[in-house]
Amino acid sequence: MSDSAGGDGRFSRHYPAGIPHHGPGPLAAIGSGGALGTVARYGVERAVIPDMVGFAWATFAVNVAGSFILAAFAVLVARRFPEDRWLRPFVAVGFCGGFTTFSTFALQIDQRVRHGHLGSASVYLVASLTVGIGAAVLGSAVARRGLGSASMGSDLTDPDLLAEDDPPHRGDGSSDR
Repeated sequence: MSDSAGGDGRFSRHYPAGIPHHGPGPLAAIGSGGALGTVARYGVERAVIPDMVGFAWATFAVNVAGSFILAAFAVLVARRFPEDRWLRPFVAVGFCGGFTTFSTFALQIDQRVRHGHLGSASVYLVASLTVGIGAAVLGSAVARRGLGSASMGSDLTDPDLLAEDDPPHRGDGSSDR
């Protein structure tokens, strides 16, 4: 038995029982995707002139685009590459995690409220949630349509999970969680 794998080859002696040890590959995928996503977000933030009390267009744009990308990608991976251990960490956790930003969104709302701009904070909050969820729904629909009915399958997996972390499916669309 090696130092990095338990008796079944999946679990490390250094991790609590039941926690899969994925090794450096998926972690490198997350780091690489995160670096690209962060640089992409920085580019958008630099390209859009900030308005400290008005609508935060750059953050709005990256969060809406990220919602679309993540939803479309989740459908694509679940249907075409369900066992891939690199795509989900690279795109879902890494790129989308680095590209989108809830913390900046929350801080921008707080700043607007503290400066007495409750109206713009409210519009920004409602628009971000509404359009972001709409983008996710649209991203899923576009991916499903693009894949066609021949590749029907479950796309209910959590995009943050690695392939072998997915809960088993019962075949009725629900999971055993």
